[in-house]
Amino acid sequence: MKIVIYLSVALAATILYSCKKGDDVPAEYKQKAEEFKTFVANKQFRLVDYYADKAIDYVEDDAEVKQETDLWAYVSIWIKDDLNVFDLSSNKVTVTQGEHKFEGITDDVFSKDFSISADKDGPYLNFLNYQYNPLKYRILEFTDNHFIVYVDWHSGAKVFSEFDAVP
Repeated sequence: MKIVIYLSVALAATILYSCKKGDDVPAEYKQKAEEFKTFVANKQFRLVDYYADKAIDYVEDDAEVKQETDLWAYVSIWIKDDLNVFDLSSNKVTVTQGEHKFEGITDDVFSKDFSISADKDGPYLNFLNYQYNPLKYRILEFTDNHFIVYVDWHSGAKVFSEFDAVP
């Protein structure tokens, strides 16, 4: 009987520790995520820059090896003229495609899910990649009229996407 009690106590302690451990998000990260939500709410944004903090060979499956930090030339043409509006009430980003449209989505305007939150590594934005599929970005900074997010590149570099607010 004692073994059952000990196992029950150990199981309860493990469950409590796991629940507490899942909430190990520093308050400053949570606060920055909340501030970012307020910042992006119902504003239009356009991608204006794409770059890496270290030189990388962005296109690794070709014969040419280039080491670059300026990656703007690799941004798909259909992304460059998109306007993105974040609606926090629905957790949808509305994408208004410009003249150049993604071949898989011919609508002028469409919506996709997004989220803003924080974990033990910092605040993040679950947004869209170049094919409008989900991708988790880390929030680096935001000011009055722009924000910068990044993803970790497999070579140890960080690849940054900068968005400007569009009036």
